[in-house]
Amino acid sequence: MKILLRIVIICSMLAACTVKHNFDEAAWRELTLSHDRSLLYAPHHDEDGYFNPWLRNVERKGGFWAMKMSYKVKGPDFAEAKYAAVENDYEYLAAGSATLSFAGHTTFIIQMNGSTILTDPYFSGRAFIIRDKVKRRFDFEKVPERPVVLISHNHYDHLDECTVVKLIGRKAVFIVPLGLKDFFVRLGAAEVYDLDWWQEITLDGIKYTFLPAQHWSRRVGQPRNSTLWGAFMIEGSKKIFFSGDTGYFIGFKEFGDKFPGIDYALLGVGAYEPRWFMYYAHKNVEEFFLAADDLGAKVSVPMHFGVIELGRESVLYPPYRLDKYMDENHAYREKVRIMRVGEYITLEDENE
Repeated sequence: MKILLRIVIICSMLAACTVKHNFDEAAWRELTLSHDRSLLYAPHHDEDGYFNPWLRNVERKGGFWAMKMSYKVKGPDFAEAKYAAVENDYEYLAAGSATLSFAGHTTFIIQMNGSTILTDPYFSGRAFIIRDKVKRRFDFEKVPERPVVLISHNHYDHLDECTVVKLIGRKAVFIVPLGLKDFFVRLGAAEVYDLDWWQEITLDGIKYTFLPAQHWSRRVGQPRNSTLWGAFMIEGSKKIFFSGDTGYFIGFKEFGDKFPGIDYALLGVGAYEPRWFMYYAHKNVEEFFLAADDLGAKVSVPMHFGVIELGRESVLYPPYRLDKYMDENHAYREKVRIMRVGEYITLEDENE
């Protein structure tokens, strides 16, 4: 039986790789800008689960195998040390100063208004069967008790069960998409809030609004799109947007208009190659800058790189490509802050 299963898998991989995959970037860009923004407020659940009402995702049968076997995008040689992770013992978290720490991938630790906030915390070292390329050390005892944990969706590199259990030990409060509350309760979480798009909750003086994103959900044992996905607006002493996982879509223009004065936009730009497979759910470098413009944030911070290789570009290639783009578009140097994994900034010192 095992031999037969392996033969089936190999045949599926080979069949998938015989398909020629073309992608028209210009046509895709035109399509993303063509939708009516009112659809961001439309019903987004039916008998098949949750969906994006402005543009439904099309599952590409066999596409995963073709993606994994496609050529890796290496690009030119570049100074990887410039973007490599730095050591961080996170001792400063105990002081409760206003800081923004990039812990890798889409994990940030935000401290403001006396609260500690973690976005999509991922520290276990693997996302399902994919292991990290970069090892990180993290002591959960350094996290002040009762942190607020924001989960954008249920993919393994964003909802990391091992990390969640550790944070439950720190008496964490979880804000999660619809359909995920029971998952956290079963793990022992005592305080969990599940939100639909545009719903909000205020905890300890900070308002959290759950917003639409162009993505999808799936986890072993759960049907596809049985739980929601999304982004967060965090409004305290600073206004911070966390995009979660999303492709480029009309939502960024709406968020920029609806929430003027964003201080920091934490935006994904990784796992975007090959484009024919990743275009719907992840932004490439050019789309990162489009989203930054739409949001009008004072500072945009890239994420979704530096730890785990999910697409076909290396983990440090996105920040290099961002730098190259800004070499040709100098105005962004004042509006984009590339942070290395382990780096942190003091919020009061920024944008004053």
